[in-house]
Amino acid sequence: MRAARALTAGGGLLATVAGRSRALTALSGLALTAGALCTRFGVLEAGRASAADPKYTVVPQRQRLESGDRASTAAPARSWP
Repeated sequence: MRAARALTAGGGLLATVAGRSRALTALSGLALTAGALCTRFGVLEAGRASAADPKYTVVPQRQRLESGDRASTAAPARSWP
């Protein structure tokens, strides 16, 4: 996630400084795209790591079921017609 932050910040900074330079604009776009990809894969990996440890997924679900909290276990309502 550090790489994602650095690439996104660098790409944004370069975009503001690039002006009309085609090469710098392209480099800025590449840095922003790489930052977005790093963020996406970082979140994916964090989800996998979280799901691998059952105390973060199973235990909270069981606690909600045992407490009878129906609001947190119900499916979200759809808002479109």
